[in-house]
Amino acid sequence: MIWHLNRNFYKLSLTKPSITAIESPTDEVFFSYQGEGIYAGIPQIFVRFSGCNLRCNYCDTPKSLKPGINTQYFSSYELFKHIKNIFNKNKNKFTCFKPSVSFTGGEPLLYADFILDLIKNYFDKNFSVYIETNGSLPNQLKKIYKYCDIISMDIKFKSACNKDLFKEHKKFINIGKNKLFIKTVITKDTTKKEFTEAVNLISDVSYKIPFVIQPADFNNITNNKVFEFYAIAKTKLKDIRILPQLHKLWNIK
Repeated sequence: MIWHLNRNFYKLSLTKPSITAIESPTDEVFFSYQGEGIYAGIPQIFVRFSGCNLRCNYCDTPKSLKPGINTQYFSSYELFKHIKNIFNKNKNKFTCFKPSVSFTGGEPLLYADFILDLIKNYFDKNFSVYIETNGSLPNQLKKIYKYCDIISMDIKFKSACNKDLFKEHKKFINIGKNKLFIKTVITKDTTKKEFTEAVNLISDVSYKIPFVIQPADFNNITNNKVFEFYAIAKTKLKDIRILPQLHKLWNIK
């Protein structure tokens, strides 16, 4: 069955993640280097979807929270051609790494059905699939999990997004535990209590899951706070790192 959708449909449906569609709203598709988490520095092609189910107070891509006048709408085939074209222009930069496509946003799992169609019908084993997600949509992850190579999951604190998502996060971690690392953004409002709860949540599933502590802004967060949180994580987890957003230091996307 073919779905004939008005592009305004997405503006009404972002809170309903079970979207099956022939087009998906995309803010930008570009080549750059990963700037966050344990794979920082690797070359990637980024697909930034438009639309997010959360509103975090530290969001660094507010233009991607919902579709706007510059949003592009791609079919899965059109997006694949665009990805392939960007890859062909940057082939020499992937010589040491398998070409990787990062699906980011916004929240890419709002479009899990679209991503599934793209991967199943047009991707091949020459591309690895990297998902950057807020970890709040575990049922959407189930749809594409077996096709994912790397899942970069955020744990979102209530102090940042005004929602308690730990129930969803726990389910998400249990589904993705063998392919994910977890990142949490620390702000001046992050509490010791919620951070400790996050550490316990991860360790209850596996103490081996890599965990990244990402200060939102070093100018507003003391080193003492970051190191105190590191010490808390160290009591329960094996692999912990403190990493800022490197792409901001490099002044690239």
